Amino acid sequence: MEDEKGTPTPIVTYLLLTVIVMTQIYISLLRPVDAKELYDAFSLTPVNLFSLVQVDSLLTYMFLHGNLVHLFVNSVALYGAGVLVEREIGRLKYLAVFLVSGIIAGFIHCILNFGSEIPLVGSSGAIFGVIAILFLLMPFKLTFTLVVPLPSVVVGLMLVLVELSALWMANDIGIAHDVHLSGFVTGGLSAFVLDRKRALKGFFIATVILAIIYYIGAYFNLIPAEG
Repeated sequence: MEDEKGTPTPIVTYLLLTVIVMTQIYISLLRPVDAKELYDAFSLTPVNLFSLVQVDSLLTYMFLHGNLVHLFVNSVALYGAGVLVEREIGRLKYLAVFLVSGIIAGFIHCILNFGSEIPLVGSSGAIFGVIAILFLLMPFKLTFTLVVPLPSVVVGLMLVLVELSALWMANDIGIAHDVHLSGFVTGGLSAFVLDRKRALKGFFIATVILAIIYYIGAYFNLIPAEG
């Protein structure tokens, strides 16, 4: 299916967004007790996963969100990156990257938080996987993933640096930064599987830009000196 200009319609992205939004609307209409039961049944809880209970939650957790803000942020990011990536690599490969990134990110989170009874919800890990494809295969493509139009290489670097900093300082309780980074790494590896030469080129471009940013920061004393 294509639009009037012959551009492939990002059907999978639209379907994913529809399922995610409609699920949250449905949850918001439930009584609090019923909503809690639904979250308990379909969110990803490490202790349940390794007890071989609710193994399917590795998939279902991606379609639940904690609140409307969480839903809005992920929906904007999914639309901004998903439309471009789906049109570039095709619907089936795109869907595979989304699902595999989300599943692996959730599984790694459970390994790192073995025995935790805190449930995990959200499609962030899957979306970070999609962003990694955009980051490596289309580094100069403008994207609205962060609302403001920016080259995807800039978006990717910003997100990775922010996530690494947050994970290192552990100052964002309640946000699973390990899921974000795991999803990004999974998507990055997928980019190399899809097109190794383009992924290498994208990685080289990102490395050069990161080095330039670092040296500019050091030159203007924006980066604290070690002492």
